[in-house]
Amino acid sequence: MQPEQPGGDRNGAAAENQSFEQHLFVLLRTRCHQPALEKAVMAFSRAGNWGLFWLALALLLWAAGMPRGRGAFVFLVPVLYTTLLVNFAIKSRAGRERPRSSDPRLQPLVGTPASSSFPSSHAAMSFAAAIALTFYYAPLWALFFTLAFLMSWSRVYVGVHYPSDVLAGTFVGLVWGTVMVLLLIFV
Repeated sequence: MQPEQPGGDRNGAAAENQSFEQHLFVLLRTRCHQPALEKAVMAFSRAGNWGLFWLALALLLWAAGMPRGRGAFVFLVPVLYTTLLVNFAIKSRAGRERPRSSDPRLQPLVGTPASSSFPSSHAAMSFAAAIALTFYYAPLWALFFTLAFLMSWSRVYVGVHYPSDVLAGTFVGLVWGTVMVLLLIFV
């Protein structure tokens, strides 16, 4: 019997968490992958690059004559790009590598960004955008948050993020989106 190493329980717990996350990643990467769905999710996920999906949605709402459409679009620009800056600051400190595997089932469906994996910028920008757009169009909150959820988890589906990357990005987006709305209200 070997003596217990200092911090042995913590290392065991970390290994369990890592294996749970890896298991969840494999599950999300290998289930429900019919060709038509893959193509749709790939296109949707790519549309989220640089927040372009959210800018297009805000433009569409403005063009549709929604009240305060111009204000929503103009506000969304700094919300998205300051969220991206905050998220990249965290990414550079975390330095987590993106998922890699020799298993062909786990190969990414889209190009793998060069940036670190944690937290997900797509998730951060999506939830910050959902907060900002909800401020302008409260009756559509369920649509915005559903789209943010789908955009965020598309990144695991296409194989470029772990689930915890998405959860952390969600947290960043919710917090930063709220900060930006509060600044708009009180400044």
